[in-house]
Amino acid sequence: MSRSAFVVVACLAGSLAIFAVATVKGAALKEVSDEKYKPGQVWSYKTRAGEEASTLTILLVEQASKGQRLVHIHVDGIQLKNCKGGDAPRIVDHMPFAKESMDASVVALVGNAAIPAYKEGYSEWRQGWDEGRAGFYTITVSAAIDRMQQTFSQGIGCS
Repeated sequence: MSRSAFVVVACLAGSLAIFAVATVKGAALKEVSDEKYKPGQVWSYKTRAGEEASTLTILLVEQASKGQRLVHIHVDGIQLKNCKGGDAPRIVDHMPFAKESMDASVVALVGNAAIPAYKEGYSEWRQGWDEGRAGFYTITVSAAIDRMQQTFSQGIGCS
């Protein structure tokens, strides 16, 4: 795994620990069809300042055994800042959100695209889900990226 990919995974792990709903170990997940969100859709969303060109792509929609609908996304065009002047993530390969959080985040469907590679990040998340260590975001996409920025900055010694 590349250093930048590792940093994104570390950012996500820290963000999920703070902003996710706890899961029940082994809670079943089932891929489902959703009326609004379909794999390959590209959406604009309420971005952070300076990231207005950022978009998100729907990867997968799943239903948890307790009825929660999860929308897995890929995000392009983020602008995390590196206080040390080095590289910083510009994309996030996989982020799981509550459908309600997606509804609060998206602005408009802007098109369809090939589904980006996400299986590695999803597999790591899914293993954590199955073990009861991972959950999903219940905040907006921009709030989750804000948290990623904080975790990234702390991880490289900026704060």
